[in-house]
Amino acid sequence: MDKIDFVVTWVDDSDQVWQEKRNEYQPKLQADKATSGDKAYRDWGTFKYWFRGVEKFAPWVNKVYLVTDNQVPKWLNTNHEKLVVVDHKEIIDEQYLPVFNSNAIEMNLHKIKGLSENFVYFNDDMYITAPVEKKDFFREDLPVDMAVLSPIVPECYGTANYQVNDMEIINKYFSKKEIVKNGRMLSLKYGKNIIRTLLQLPGKHVCGYFEPHLPQKFKKSTFETLWQKEPELFRETVASRFREKNNLNLWLFRYWQLASGQFIPENTDKLGKLYSLDGNNDDIFQALRAGKDKIMCINDGFEVVDLDRQMSNLQESFKYRFPSKSAFEK
Repeated sequence: MDKIDFVVTWVDDSDQVWQEKRNEYQPKLQADKATSGDKAYRDWGTFKYWFRGVEKFAPWVNKVYLVTDNQVPKWLNTNHEKLVVVDHKEIIDEQYLPVFNSNAIEMNLHKIKGLSENFVYFNDDMYITAPVEKKDFFREDLPVDMAVLSPIVPECYGTANYQVNDMEIINKYFSKKEIVKNGRMLSLKYGKNIIRTLLQLPGKHVCGYFEPHLPQKFKKSTFETLWQKEPELFRETVASRFREKNNLNLWLFRYWQLASGQFIPENTDKLGKLYSLDGNNDDIFQALRAGKDKIMCINDGFEVVDLDRQMSNLQESFKYRFPSKSAFEK
């Protein structure tokens, strides 16, 4: 199989230079208070464990690209042979900088110099906590994924606006018949998730896809194809320094791969699970310590109770799972 790269984005919200830069621009725009506020940038002090997971459980990875805004963690070994630090200015036109909008940043991942055709994109809250293989992400030179239909839920502070914008493009280029056929929607590999699709089959258009909140597997050429088809819409998103309701988001590229049939069907529930740090988080800490899931997305909750205690418990659980430094650390 061809090489597979990992890409991860990260921001140091405690950096005073970055804070001053953000504060200079934020009042000038009507940004979503939740998605552009403190929660979006809160650092739990666990990023080094992301690298430990990669080294221990995915040693086959070709390159790891860390995308940042002129920042690197103090503990990071930037001389690691597999690590490439990518500054925003290397992939985003100067006229759009500085940018504090993950949607805008992620639209440009394909511009990373040297990035392999097949790559996996991680948010910094998605950790590899048990062994993974190349075939978990790509098979037959195609991303492994699950095409399951699901309605878009308009939650407060959610991503519904972006998903609707994404689906407008999908429905523009694909009929529902094509989407259902190309997505192998009734594949038994999807397990009980088929029920979601069956409930959405009536009607003329596809309302949305189920989003598993796990690392995304992409073909770099998918980005290039969509930029060629909708350059103005992409430029509008890239021009948004903070998240705005008219933005597209990264999931569009995944949706395009599903709608066009450019993937291998599999139940992605086998790959990992989404956890939210709300309320009592003992289940998260226990799963992490035991390596229950191959990948854990540990999402920062909106109602974290006793932040300091939860942060300490999370860090201790990571330390238990990954007690030794990786070569990515100084």
